[in-house]
Amino acid sequence: MQEILSINWLLWLSTMAPLTLSAGPGNLMVATSGAQSGVRRSVRFIVGLDITYFLLAVLVGLGLYHTLMNNPRLVWVLQVLGSFYILWLGVRLLCRPLKAPSDKTIHLQFRDGIVVQLGNVQGIVMLLVMFSTFTPSGETSSSVVLILSAALITLNFFSHVIWVSMGSTVQKLIQARPKLLVFQNAMFGLMLIAVAVWIFLRTGSL
Repeated sequence: MQEILSINWLLWLSTMAPLTLSAGPGNLMVATSGAQSGVRRSVRFIVGLDITYFLLAVLVGLGLYHTLMNNPRLVWVLQVLGSFYILWLGVRLLCRPLKAPSDKTIHLQFRDGIVVQLGNVQGIVMLLVMFSTFTPSGETSSSVVLILSAALITLNFFSHVIWVSMGSTVQKLIQARPKLLVFQNAMFGLMLIAVAVWIFLRTGSL
């Protein structure tokens, strides 16, 4: 308990809140899901993202950091796979206006959240920053790891609620003006493709 109380939570919040609220791959995907499917149908995707991120946070806090640093090939593979998956989602969204109006809407599922989060190496870097900065005396007891991980996922979920709500607002606007659907699909599709290219370019070579 003393270790947990020794954490500077105000500094933690001022550091982690901007990172979780920023327009990263996860938040952008959540906004896209909100615009395509609404808040309720996006819950499974968000849960997939956050459960996976919580497990990653616990693993990183308990020592996955050293495994990643000793296996740069693994990090590279995760980044490449993640970038191609997001690219595929962006292209699929970009091509939707070419389909017949009667086609069913494609909703992001729990498994999509898992895959996107596993490929989001930017999120893992954020975990490394958190544990290296806010772990008392540089130690990583299981209680501290669990508390920091739970706090981060709570903040992450709050961020996702904001982003999915913004996406849902776009959906309501489209329902009032159906012709905006083509523009929305093109905009979010191109944004996802840009994110995929950005992640891929940051991977570098083995």
